[in-house]
Amino acid sequence: MKMERIFLYIGLILFALVLVFPFIWLLSSSFKESKDIFSTTFELIPKKEDGSFYFTLENYKKAFEYLDFPMLFKNTLIVAVVNTALNLYLNGLAGYAFARMRFKGRDVIFKVILTAMMVPGTVLLVPNMIIVNKLGFYDSLAALILPFFISIYNIFMMRQHFMSLPRELEEAAVMDGAGWFKIFNKIALPLSKPILVVLGIFTFMWNYNNFLWPLVVINSSEKYTLALGLGALLTSGGQSAEKYPIMIAASVIVALPLIVLFFIFQKHIMKGITAGSVKG
Repeated sequence: MKMERIFLYIGLILFALVLVFPFIWLLSSSFKESKDIFSTTFELIPKKEDGSFYFTLENYKKAFEYLDFPMLFKNTLIVAVVNTALNLYLNGLAGYAFARMRFKGRDVIFKVILTAMMVPGTVLLVPNMIIVNKLGFYDSLAALILPFFISIYNIFMMRQHFMSLPRELEEAAVMDGAGWFKIFNKIALPLSKPILVVLGIFTFMWNYNNFLWPLVVINSSEKYTLALGLGALLTSGGQSAEKYPIMIAASVIVALPLIVLFFIFQKHIMKGITAGSVKG
């Protein structure tokens, strides 16, 4: 039994190294000069010709010169935070309605909504762009929020969670004269913190990393998000070897907030996933 556990841990460590190694290489290369990035001899820690180690911050300095990171972070945070907040509350309302309220055609409507999950997101690019343009939101941050504050997957997960909650508290609230909105806001939502944290983090990450849709609806550079700004840098420097260290440093800067976010909320993520698996 001990040997099986040892082999299991070894396998997990190797698997983790395979997953983490690309980021380790990215971080290491961000402190290198371009000639060392393209060197045929692999060195995880940058070295000079005399064999001594070195780290240069010039790549990060130039990355900040090429990209207006304060503006990009501000735009990205507005989109990601507003989208996440709307997503959790509105999808929570929808999930609660499908879990607790009884109305005609409830199950049929829910099944129709689930079938929409089978439609690839790229198919909806043109219809969403036409809708956003008709509403006058084209080339604005509102265009990055409007199509995504409803998530079918989040509705499904919230419905499953609410169905697992005991009805006794809600029934007692009904006896006291509470309505559906009050029950949802005062009882159901506070009891859903674990699943809200998990869905909130994943929703925030998706909006933070979203690239294709902003590429379609945003033209003005002052409305760029981090993904668009980084994409513009990669496009402009794709043919220049000298810009590769700058692009790598910019990639590290963009990825860092999500890594920090994960380490801050990792306990809540595991707790939410574990709670969902036990209740399921």
